[in-house]
Amino acid sequence: MEEEIEQTAENIGGNEPETTAAKKKSFADLFRGYFTATRIAYIALFTAISYVLGLFDFTLLPGTPVTFLKLDFSNVLVLVGGFSLGPVAGVIIAVLKELLHAITVGNTAFIGETANILVVLPYVLIPSIIYKKHKGIKWVITGITLGCLAQCVISIPVNYLLTFPAFLWAMGKSWSEGQQLFIDVWYWTLLFNFIKTLCVSAVVFIIYKPLSRLIKITNEKFTRRKKIEQ
Repeated sequence: MEEEIEQTAENIGGNEPETTAAKKKSFADLFRGYFTATRIAYIALFTAISYVLGLFDFTLLPGTPVTFLKLDFSNVLVLVGGFSLGPVAGVIIAVLKELLHAITVGNTAFIGETANILVVLPYVLIPSIIYKKHKGIKWVITGITLGCLAQCVISIPVNYLLTFPAFLWAMGKSWSEGQQLFIDVWYWTLLFNFIKTLCVSAVVFIIYKPLSRLIKITNEKFTRRKKIEQ
């Protein structure tokens, strides 16, 4: 895979203690250096596409007790954003698309969306952080594999404490009934999350290359235009 498109601005200052004003200036420079016009535009675009993809879900394991668990490909753009724009951008895309979903179609009082954010965080952070430090297909596969495993592991407590109880609570059931349901079908939910991450990861491998090229071309145009204006 290609190298990350933009680099976060480096911290300003040496070993001498910084004044409050210097620290504020350093943070401001870091903020402006990271949230460039190009990165903001792609974060907005990826968030919008991710939100739309999240509206098209389908049952992954028909004929099982967990037919209500649905697969969608909204996290494809989250992971692509993490690879091409950086880990922070990936997290922002994940949070924004869940907020949009909660405001427009959510019915669990933000609980289900919160659970989705908690589950997807390791999936986007682990691969994108590894990719930021180590380039190459070997590291990409390693990062995605670790991210998939981490997401499956964290899905167990999140599903038990939030997702299943919130799902039944929205149907008028009690919180404890939701937790008991998860205990009864936990192995199905683990299988669901494993297959889901594999499907999403496969799509990421397919579309990342052309998207990364588009991001690079667009970024170079913005950079040249900025130099001319200066």
